[in-house]
Amino acid sequence: MAPLLFAPDFYATKPQSHHLTIIIYLLVSLTLTLHSKVILQWYNFGYPWLITALHSLSCIIGMHILRITNRYTPKPLKSPQHRYLILAFSLLYTINIAISNVSLHHVSVPLHQVVRGTVPVFTVVLSKIALKRRYSSQVYASLVPVVVGVGVATYGDYGSTRVLGLVLTLAGTVLAAVKTVVTNGLLVGDLGLDLEPLDLLYHLSPLALAQTTLWGLFSGELGAALRTEYPSLTGLLVTLAVNGSVAFVLNIVSFTASRGTSALAMTVTGNVKVVLTVVLGCLLFGVSLSLISVVGVVVTLAGGIAYSAVRLRESKPAKNYV
Repeated sequence: MAPLLFAPDFYATKPQSHHLTIIIYLLVSLTLTLHSKVILQWYNFGYPWLITALHSLSCIIGMHILRITNRYTPKPLKSPQHRYLILAFSLLYTINIAISNVSLHHVSVPLHQVVRGTVPVFTVVLSKIALKRRYSSQVYASLVPVVVGVGVATYGDYGSTRVLGLVLTLAGTVLAAVKTVVTNGLLVGDLGLDLEPLDLLYHLSPLALAQTTLWGLFSGELGAALRTEYPSLTGLLVTLAVNGSVAFVLNIVSFTASRGTSALAMTVTGNVKVVLTVVLGCLLFGVSLSLISVVGVVVTLAGGIAYSAVRLRESKPAKNYV
């Protein structure tokens, strides 16, 4: 996979590579979710802010490798106001990732994924409030199964589900929706930046690293991590390095997939990821699902597919997505 990511043709997103890109995106996204849970549960490395700092550091290293190898040329920020916008966005970016990692420490992988599946609901609400966008009754109707499905799924027994974990997962879902709305404004030029996704990653990563490292220091995570005795320190360090690398690859592949494929394909891929994550999460971490939980997962996914179909039908012609 590594040679493919550093090949110029990969970033060109030619039509014949779209299917391959989607498959890679699915595999990498699934791998990062499960791998992060492995670090938290199997290695007892319950330090989400440090993991977030690791992801930021990996992005910095990866972006500089792309720059040195002439695969990427960063677009500079035009004014101090743009730097302030990036700084403000970096705080949202950092908190969003960290809260997701924190919530993953408190809840099971299936519950985490199903609740995160409600991002479209909050995105629609926030877009309507903040951006004054209008949606049809079909869009709202398609989101009803998503909400109902999550309610049914979380009602079932997901093992060691805690109220705090559920609240944090919901908070992370809302933040993800906020980040989606703000990112749209930054990328399409509504806020005057007119940046590419890789430019955002390039400018955000150093700020996110500084913020998460400082928080890890003042919160005591850094000291606790250094004092903790691990069964295999070498194994943990290798696992953390792999996790950071996967996080960077996911950022790159996510950008490429979003640019080279349709919105429907990306959303359906996300739903497939939820199904695979639920199944593998149950197998790897010993989580048992009740019948009502399974019904909730199915209803949630059906709602997500219905939402995707409605949005695609109401959007521009498919040629504008590729």
